[in-house]
Amino acid sequence: MVGSAFVGSILVFGSRFLIPLAIAVILWLLINAIGRAYGKVGIGGFRLPPALCRLLAVLTMLYFGWLIVNISASNIAQVRAAAPVYQANLTQLVAQALGYFGIERTPTVTEVVSRFDLVGLLGSLTAGLGSLVGSAGLVMLYVAFLMLEQSSFQRKLDALFADPARTASLRQSLFEIERRIESYLWIKTLVSLLTAVLCYAVLATVGVDFASFWALLIFLFNFIPNIGSLFAVLLPTVLTLLQFGDLGVFLLVLALLSVIQAVIGNLVEPRLMGRTLNLSPLVIILSLTLWGSIWGVAGMFLCVPLTALLAIVLSKFEPTRPVAILLSSDGRLAD
Repeated sequence: MVGSAFVGSILVFGSRFLIPLAIAVILWLLINAIGRAYGKVGIGGFRLPPALCRLLAVLTMLYFGWLIVNISASNIAQVRAAAPVYQANLTQLVAQALGYFGIERTPTVTEVVSRFDLVGLLGSLTAGLGSLVGSAGLVMLYVAFLMLEQSSFQRKLDALFADPARTASLRQSLFEIERRIESYLWIKTLVSLLTAVLCYAVLATVGVDFASFWALLIFLFNFIPNIGSLFAVLLPTVLTLLQFGDLGVFLLVLALLSVIQAVIGNLVEPRLMGRTLNLSPLVIILSLTLWGSIWGVAGMFLCVPLTALLAIVLSKFEPTRPVAILLSSDGRLAD
């Protein structure tokens, strides 16, 4: 009990240090996975050198980081410019809705929004994302040092234990953690990208403003289990309603985006994932709540890899193996 309280205190009070470190480890694993993918590309018997593969992987990550920042910055300015039009449409929609119920006085937009505490919700989300962006420099520094230490890590591991069996067991555990999390990141990235592309096609065809920006948010939100898909559908459809002021267009976009999320989330992704992480759906929901309450938005993005790592570690020790079995989806643990 004391140990759990101690670990919890470290996670809460050390969040400013631990969140960038956790993000850096995830990015480091993703860079290694991309580097290995580049290493498989070749002509005949020629393969790219490992150092060059790693450099190409870093450049790939930097390019996508720049792309995300560029799309976000350009679209946020356009959203601010179009805000008065959306506000006018919202006022008109509220007046029409109240007219159906025979309510004479039309409340202001501020009154309507305050009822649902939408401002507080968006403020928390913006603050969390801003915190992640603000720590980008520290994350990049951690990633750089992890890559520098990578070459000497095996030697340190061999020198850590005198017993070769314990060293081999630890190396196997670390390899399993890396393999599972890398597989999860690969599959989740590809599935999220597919979802974003299909949703972009729908939004662009209908003519929704800032379709590329919403596709980017859909891609990012899909890394948050369960509720991420909900936000990925609701945010662009609400904008559709504010832009067109037409309930039919709103329902069409809502239906199409919901179908895309349902098909990919319930059919495509489970088939690709298989037993990659072997986590119970209930455990994923609970981990989302736990890590979200501790680390905010960053915890929501990181909850699945962190919980998978915890389950693998717990499965390696007999006293904690029952806990790992409870965390698993089918009660079976990898040997």
